[in-house]
Amino acid sequence: MKRMSQAAAGLFTALAIAACQSVPATTTADLSPALDWVANSPEWASEAEEMFGLAGDYVETVAAERPENSWAVVLDIDETVLNNVEYQIRLEATGEEYTPEGWHAWTAEKSAPLVPGAKQFIERVNALGGHVALVTNRADTEQLWTEENLAAVGLERHEDFRVLLTRARPEGASDKTPRFELVPAMLAAQGYPGVEVVAYIGDNKHDRPQPVSTDDKFFCINQGGMYGTPCATKPQPVMAAD
Repeated sequence: MKRMSQAAAGLFTALAIAACQSVPATTTADLSPALDWVANSPEWASEAEEMFGLAGDYVETVAAERPENSWAVVLDIDETVLNNVEYQIRLEATGEEYTPEGWHAWTAEKSAPLVPGAKQFIERVNALGGHVALVTNRADTEQLWTEENLAAVGLERHEDFRVLLTRARPEGASDKTPRFELVPAMLAAQGYPGVEVVAYIGDNKHDRPQPVSTDDKFFCINQGGMYGTPCATKPQPVMAAD
């Protein structure tokens, strides 16, 4: 009788687990249009891959004219290299809003996947003899988790990127321009003096030096206008700035 009860309990547990697993994920109808587009539209992925392809073509022309190790590109992380759409889906599903604490917990999960095309672009830069720097407004207290998340998707410090600059919190300014200016010095400290940043890639208007200069080559990844000050919003075409 005891065995029967244990078996019944095991069956009940299995059925309960199966029932939980069969609960449908957040559906398209539950999401805001911008988030739905990023989460579910093949168009978003193809646009991201296309933009990284254009950026790759550009750095190929740079590499043909410059010595190896003399140039670098700077990329934002969130919505440019790592895709945080799952975090946004959770917020909409619960009706919550962004908080530093909630975001901190998300980064601790180290589970954000790649934005389509990002890894291929980074590999292309390295193969062409350039350097990759990552400049993010993630907090300095989140840097280790960020590096572990990047490693989990196949992007390793020193092998794939040489610089990762986070934002000092709580006092650190969100303006990335001072950190952009640090990139050549940080590369020089690693044995690569005189490196020039030739392009910036991001999803936000502030993912390039401010004030904006026509001399900067900037490639915009379309994040659908989910938040922030995007450099492109659906359905506007995504174009690289001259």
